[in-house]
Amino acid sequence: MRGHTILKDAKSGKCLDVNSAHLDVYGMTKSNDLIGSTVWDVNQFMDKMWLDNALQVAKFDEEVLYTAKPVIKPHRVWLNSQGMVWAHHMAKYPVINNDQRVIAILGTSEDLTATLELGKLYQYYRHFYQNRKQAISKFLQHVGILDYFETLPTHAEIMVLITKKRLIQNKLVAQHLKITDGTLESHIHKIINKLKLDCFNLNNILFDMNIIS
Repeated sequence: MRGHTILKDAKSGKCLDVNSAHLDVYGMTKSNDLIGSTVWDVNQFMDKMWLDNALQVAKFDEEVLYTAKPVIKPHRVWLNSQGMVWAHHMAKYPVINNDQRVIAILGTSEDLTATLELGKLYQYYRHFYQNRKQAISKFLQHVGILDYFETLPTHAEIMVLITKKRLIQNKLVAQHLKITDGTLESHIHKIINKLKLDCFNLNNILFDMNIIS
């Protein structure tokens, strides 16, 4: 099946089968690494990335089991095993036998990460990471420009990068951020000073700044 797919036993909650796309979320390469595990087993090594995701998943599975109806969640966001934001459309479907009993739950997810706006992606990193420098570092890694920086930009400078990527013209960027033209120029100057010696072209960095799914 396309996208991310996992099949669970309805009674035990154990994984029966899983495709490679979904394994990648957990940093795994072999289906046997996940087969036989419950969401709580996975939570033992994903808890720092998931927050309360395991509890949510368990409740979704329980709803499918007792209603025998699909559960659809159009937009869910949590972190993968590398600590990177993963946005997805989730659906869980009951697998019903001839006795009309739910014997398994088929879970599918469609990766929506690349459809996020840069500003929204940055908000998610600030939500998941209490350490602001770590949030900035992870965001820059996700959009592919972390290696360009000798020193991490500040929150205000990140907002300049995000806004300038979309609006380009400095006057429009300043208006959107509700700062003066002089303050914007100061931010841009500081950003350039934080770049590595071979990365001084800000336009190239803005061009390369894209959400990596």
